[in-house]
Amino acid sequence: MVDAPLEVALVAKVRGCRTCQWFWGATPPYGDFPVFDWQEDFPEAIRNQKQTTDPWMPPKPILRGRAMGHGQVDPGIMHGCRKAPIMTIGINPNLTAYYASDDGARWSYPNFSNDARYAYYYRHHNVYQESLDPAFIRDNIVAGTEITADKDGWLLSAERSSDHRWVLLRIQYLDEESPREIEVAWTHEQRFVVLVERSRRQDPDKLGFEAGDVIGGKLAGLTSDDVQVFENATGYYQRYVQVLDRFKERAGGAIATADLSISEDVAQHDMIGCASPGWSDRYDIPRDRIARNCVRDHAYLIAQLVQSRPAVIVIVGGSSLAMFAEVMAPYLIGFDYQEEADDNALGAIKETFELLKETVLRERFLHINIDGYELKSRLVVSPHFSYRDNFRPHSRLSEAAWTAFRDDFVDDAETLRREHRIEPNSWNNVVPIAIDGPEDSIRSKIGAAAWQVLLAYHYDPMEMLADVLIQETNAGRLTYDAAIGHLRRAEGSCQFCVNESWQFPEGCPYGKPDESAPNAGELEAIVRSVIATGDT
Repeated sequence: MVDAPLEVALVAKVRGCRTCQWFWGATPPYGDFPVFDWQEDFPEAIRNQKQTTDPWMPPKPILRGRAMGHGQVDPGIMHGCRKAPIMTIGINPNLTAYYASDDGARWSYPNFSNDARYAYYYRHHNVYQESLDPAFIRDNIVAGTEITADKDGWLLSAERSSDHRWVLLRIQYLDEESPREIEVAWTHEQRFVVLVERSRRQDPDKLGFEAGDVIGGKLAGLTSDDVQVFENATGYYQRYVQVLDRFKERAGGAIATADLSISEDVAQHDMIGCASPGWSDRYDIPRDRIARNCVRDHAYLIAQLVQSRPAVIVIVGGSSLAMFAEVMAPYLIGFDYQEEADDNALGAIKETFELLKETVLRERFLHINIDGYELKSRLVVSPHFSYRDNFRPHSRLSEAAWTAFRDDFVDDAETLRREHRIEPNSWNNVVPIAIDGPEDSIRSKIGAAAWQVLLAYHYDPMEMLADVLIQETNAGRLTYDAAIGHLRRAEGSCQFCVNESWQFPEGCPYGKPDESAPNAGELEAIVRSVIATGDT
């Protein structure tokens, strides 16, 4: 597209990106997975999705679509309005279909026939991901590949390799003492799926499967011009809806009843466009190289950030912050986000909850000011949205601090143990203690001095993230616009929804296409300057 606005040009660039050979060269490390398309360009059902905070909502039919067989998952662009005043930034999309489970079997991903559909999908992406009917999945199991239950029983586990298409199934039959183990391997052309729920309940009234049920099998086909597509509420996307609800309640007035939402008031971006099942040492992913390709060399996130100019940026987790700071460190003046190493050098990213408290109590900004262009966004670091336990109110003490607490307050520590308030934690040296807040019912059983210590180390992440929105509202940098029923849009024009290549039926309710657009190449030059500064 010649001289397309930056926000429009990013659609084809990101969707068509195949730079990372680890994802796209030779045999893909993950997949293939079920993919779908729509039966029309701009389905009304997609733009009318209503967000929910219900984590247990069952799959809900959303529209009829086309099952397109198996394919790879296209890289993703930012979700939501390009001028939403709040932007969350995570690592990369989660490859939910990777997991060997009955849920993993039904997930499906968009494989659209044109850029317009792809753009529309991401513009209105809310808190949902898509799946197909489990019956349709079962109908496409390749004959002869089925693992059929000999008797009634349970699937105890399905342990998938993190670097190979291999899974070990452990099956417990009702009248057998020891479980059976079955190994399965597959190619990306015929993916193996698990079709029953994992269960460890040895209760004849709650069987995991019955004799004759198909426990799993390999898939082929999955094509149809008319299939039901379902929407599934996803915890990662839902988490910030709860923050918005807290903000509305505390702000009061017109904001209290406003329809603030993901996709309209909150845009969601990832540092990396391509999906994977995780982003840890468990997965054999060349993370540094992929981050360099996507974040620095292509600068997809930086380009969208420069165009969007959000008032608030929520960075989701320490890994996201580390990647973000690799490029944006020169523009994070005054933000002390790294540990100090023994040689006085700067080291690893600080603990996430420490950074949450730091960015709530003290204003920290991303500030870019280049050749008349200015972006100044309030920064806050959030715990990872994928894990609900991250957002439970709790006190958190280091192991050393907990040892000192037990020595100083022997009876209080025993009370916490007896009341089952000390929660397990196997991934860092923090001891979480379930305390709802200052009025928690256990307060009457804890001594005053011990209680003050617990409150000094207390976190309520939802409340803290809402605090930032209240602070930004009080400072006048985040405002409610009654005329549009949403938070005021970020500065600058936008042609994402209305341009020479496509026009969404709803147009732009915010009048952004009518504003004066930057000169051709102007924003792109800012992006290049940001990257060049980060390289020095």
